[in-house]
Amino acid sequence: MRNVRISEMIRRSAGALLLLGSVGVSSDTLTFAADANCATPQPACQPACSDDVYKKAGERLAQHLQQMGSCSTPCAASCAAPPACGTAPAGCGTVGQPGCLSDGCAKESCLFGGLFAHDDGCAEEKKDPWTLMSVFDDECGNNCLKDKGITVAGWLAMGYQNKADGAFTQAGEAGRLHVNQMYLYTAKVADGSNGVGFGYRADIIYGVDGNDTQSFGNNSGEFDFQNGWDHGIYEWAMPQLYGEVAMGNLSIKLGHFYTPIGYEVVTTPDNFFFSKQLTFNNSEPFTHTGALGTYKVSDKLSVIAGWTLGWDTGFDQFGGGNNAIIGATYAASENTTLVYSAAIGDFGRRGDGSINSFILSQKWGTKLMTVHQIDVLGTNSGTTLAQDVQADNSTSFINYAFYQLTDKAKAGIRHEWYKADGTSYNTFTYGVNYQVTPNVIVRPEMRHNWAPGNDVAPWNNDIFGIDAILKF
Repeated sequence: MRNVRISEMIRRSAGALLLLGSVGVSSDTLTFAADANCATPQPACQPACSDDVYKKAGERLAQHLQQMGSCSTPCAASCAAPPACGTAPAGCGTVGQPGCLSDGCAKESCLFGGLFAHDDGCAEEKKDPWTLMSVFDDECGNNCLKDKGITVAGWLAMGYQNKADGAFTQAGEAGRLHVNQMYLYTAKVADGSNGVGFGYRADIIYGVDGNDTQSFGNNSGEFDFQNGWDHGIYEWAMPQLYGEVAMGNLSIKLGHFYTPIGYEVVTTPDNFFFSKQLTFNNSEPFTHTGALGTYKVSDKLSVIAGWTLGWDTGFDQFGGGNNAIIGATYAASENTTLVYSAAIGDFGRRGDGSINSFILSQKWGTKLMTVHQIDVLGTNSGTTLAQDVQADNSTSFINYAFYQLTDKAKAGIRHEWYKADGTSYNTFTYGVNYQVTPNVIVRPEMRHNWAPGNDVAPWNNDIFGIDAILKF
């Protein structure tokens, strides 16, 4: 029953994001180019963005979810490869045959294109890992969304921690297997290389990490904060919803977006560890609403500058929230990168102040990499947010080391010293990332928390955690 519910959630969420992704292209009307081989369009070669493409995309997605890993013979052998343009594939007309699309073809017959297959023959059917974008492939080798620069993708992350860790895993969440992030997004990056380009991005998340990405810097009841988006410890959130414009080396985001401050991020596949820093959880913003510009000065240097309505706001302003964001990324060499980012001003619920974050990344050959981060926060808030006790002032020093063990396995360690409002906290985490398939990664880890002078849970815990991420 649990698997059925998860499958149903995937189908519903995927459908919503597919609809968002189609908005950017559904109004296009394309015609076939007249050439020697394609004078008259045939049923096998529909225009790249016709309604038929969306119909087949929905059929393909439903077929993948229903098969649940089974493999079958394509409906018609001649449909196994894309037909020549203008040539209707013979034998493709068996509508109604199990596993067939409306044109009688079954281009992919294994769940996620053989994602979980090894030696059962499925892997040979599709060499590239299956993605949500794959359902928009047509019989002529086109992809209606990809050809327009649009991406629809996401992941399912499920994890377990035996104890609370003082960050994302709270006491009520520990000791159970949870859906941490069911994540879907649609995006188009603004391309300014040929004049003015426009783009957008919309993200939606469901799971126990949902409340950590809601706009809890808002007034109550605004956007996704305290507005009926919670279902017990599982919550919905919309952490990004913005438009983008670019021209040349300059791009500007307008709307609701993730913060550029710090090393770790909300989107769990972009972190090495399952668990999060104390610094990230307690002393850095997650999201902003406002404007953020990025300018590429040279191949080595990029700078950012922007203005937002405080911290963790979603299309709302708490009190006088009004702060500037600045930063720069400098690639000193192929192996050394420096990143500086800061927010200064009125953070809304977090009071007036500033945060400065410095990150140094260094590659030591082909297998070893280290990352070093220093954050300094100073505010006059004297208050706490609804869901956590937050620091008014803090200093942190965080060090990482990563080593590539094999083509599929990477080991990592993280030590964090975090001093908040006069108390020092330490975490030491070590673990492995193992790439089971191109789409699936498993991340077991051990974490040790200790705090001299505050030796109570969760600050005297030894914590085991493991999660798995399916990207699609």
